[in-house]
Amino acid sequence: MKKVTVLGGGVSGKAAALLARKSGDEPLILNDGEGVSLPPDSQLIVASPGVHPLRSALYKAAAASGIEFIGEMEYAFRNFKGRILAITGTNGKTTTTELTLFLLQKAGVNAVAAGNIGLPLSEVAAAEKQPAVAVVEVSSFQLELIDTFRPEAAVLLNLESDHEDRYAGGFEEYCAVKKKIFDHVAPENQIWGLSFPEKKHRVNYSGDMLTIDGQEILDVSETSLAAPHNRENLAAAVELFLRIVPEKVEILPHIVRDFRCGKHRIEFFYESRGVRFYDDSKGTNPSAVAAAVNSVPGPVILLAGGLDKGMDFSILAEVASKVRSVVLYGQCQEPIARVFRTAGVPVSQCGTDFENAIDTAVALAHKGDTVLLSPGCASMDMFKNYQERGEKFKEIVRKKF
Repeated sequence: MKKVTVLGGGVSGKAAALLARKSGDEPLILNDGEGVSLPPDSQLIVASPGVHPLRSALYKAAAASGIEFIGEMEYAFRNFKGRILAITGTNGKTTTTELTLFLLQKAGVNAVAAGNIGLPLSEVAAAEKQPAVAVVEVSSFQLELIDTFRPEAAVLLNLESDHEDRYAGGFEEYCAVKKKIFDHVAPENQIWGLSFPEKKHRVNYSGDMLTIDGQEILDVSETSLAAPHNRENLAAAVELFLRIVPEKVEILPHIVRDFRCGKHRIEFFYESRGVRFYDDSKGTNPSAVAAAVNSVPGPVILLAGGLDKGMDFSILAEVASKVRSVVLYGQCQEPIARVFRTAGVPVSQCGTDFENAIDTAVALAHKGDTVLLSPGCASMDMFKNYQERGEKFKEIVRKKF
């Protein structure tokens, strides 16, 4: 029996403790912070993704004592017997994970989603009967503390400004952490998103036609994935599908047409008096906002703001011509306001009053406009998570308009 100290008592931490017990180890859950000391009999430390290793009260103590300090994702991997497909990137991870899972399940594969979506991988590994395949959405936080993590195939979709408040080395360090997903993946199974044109892509596009090794497979305009960002997600999902069931490539056109994108990602949900409303609460960085603005019908009244992650919002100048007005709320207003004001777009700032921000956006909208919630920021300054933010937006819109 190994004494396992689990840092963090949230969903991932509880899943790691469950896995420890299932594996015959003895877990102790601690919340990291000042005054927390290393348990004298600890033999392994497993940290939840929210624990920053270099700022952890126990990280240096573990290093000095020769005790291994790993992340929940690494711990789960060591106890999972099935095949793992891993997906990371700044944007599109959730859609690509959902799509890959959908395609595999339609092909008859016993697969589940895990990681940042679905269940923590530790909970999947602790199941009495593990699935054949885990499709794992992996964040940079989870990649910080991997060691032997070895997916059968892995995707890096794209790299844009995000989480720069977490990394002292800024964007370069963030990119280096993301690329760790390939550390133990065979070169032929390292899949780069279409945002890396210098890389080879088996799956690509010729106009609207999805191609595999140059052969036309599917007209993407006939699917719900025709927007540019979703084309990248589809290409990556098909690449992963081919690593598991290449013999079933002929069913791809039929099953892709059945897929519908999940909630809170450029989701059209309401129309009133000729004004359309889209929920893109999952758009938590500047490049996601730019993709959303380009994907919805314009002109756009943009609702943005939230928790400041130290990001560079200058990319939003590229979509300013499609934005009629910007309404800001939450902690991170000034950096976004500067970009749009410089581009000549009117900006309204509503402090922390989310409902007033929505009222303001609707008052500014004309018939034919789109009111788009695409925050470009994390939600935790005002909400529990992006899902709560999106649901609150929908609730207020449907109730009042």
